[in-house]
Amino acid sequence: MNKNMEKRVSLPAGKLAALRKQLLQLTRIAVAYSGGVDSTFLLFMAVETLGVENVVALQLHSRLQSRSGLVDSERVILDDFPGDIQFQRIEVTPLQWDRFVVNDKKRCYYCKKEMYTTLLTKARSMGFAKLADGTNVDDLQEDRPGLRALEELGVFTPLESAGFTKKEIRRAAEQLGLSNFDLPSNSCLATRIVRNTTITEADLQRVEEGEKVLQMLGFTGCRLRIGSEYTVIEIAEDDFQKFLVDGIRQKIDVRFRQIGIKSPFLSLKGR
Repeated sequence: MNKNMEKRVSLPAGKLAALRKQLLQLTRIAVAYSGGVDSTFLLFMAVETLGVENVVALQLHSRLQSRSGLVDSERVILDDFPGDIQFQRIEVTPLQWDRFVVNDKKRCYYCKKEMYTTLLTKARSMGFAKLADGTNVDDLQEDRPGLRALEELGVFTPLESAGFTKKEIRRAAEQLGLSNFDLPSNSCLATRIVRNTTITEADLQRVEEGEKVLQMLGFTGCRLRIGSEYTVIEIAEDDFQKFLVDGIRQKIDVRFRQIGIKSPFLSLKGR
C-alpha cells in the first residue's frame, strides 16, 4: 500500500497489510459490487493495490433492489473511482427461481448460489478467474445461509480474512473519502417478506414504495416486514419521537392505504 494511503487511514496496520497481501496474491480479480460500504471499500482497495486494469466491478441488477439504491450505487462508481474503471451491470430474474420464491429458511442460500454463479460466469468470460466479496467478520456472527453458497463457489472474502469489522470498514471509508461511508446497512427487498410467504412482484413493490414513504418523512434506515395479513414498521431507536409529531401517523396511514399495505403496526424494538 502506498505511503499516502497509510497516512490517510488510521486503522491497525496489520489489518491493512493483511488485506493488501491477500489482494496481491489474487493478482487480478472481479469484485461483487452492491453499492454498500463493504463492497465499495473492497473495490477501492483492490484498485489501489492492483491497478484499475486488474480489477472489474460486477453489479447484479434485479427486482430485489430498490430503484433509488441502484441509482445511488452507480453514483458512487462515478464519484469515487477512476473514469476508466471496468464496471459491468448484470440483469438477473430471481422471481423466476422456484426455490427462491417459496421463501423458506434456505431462500438466501438459493439466491446467493444463483447470483454468484452468474457473477463467476461473467467474470471468467472477461478473463477474471477470481471473484471477491465484501463479507466482514461481523457478518459471521449473524445467521446468513448465503455465506455457505459463497464458500461452496470459492468466492474470496478478503475483508473477513483480514479481520475487518463493519465499524473499521466505515472508519476507513470515511478517511479515504468514499461518499457512502455512512450509508445505513441494507439488505435485499426479499428479506422484508415474512418467511414462508411466497415472494411476489406486488409485495416487493409495496415494500419499496412503503419504505420510500417513510424515508421521505425522515425515517432513515427503516424497514417494512410484510406478512399475508399485516405489515410491521421498524425504525431506528432515535426516530420514535418523530411518530409523535402532529400529522405524521396520519400521512403514513393515508399513503400506505393508497399503495395497498395492510394493517401496519409499529415495532417497539428499535433497529
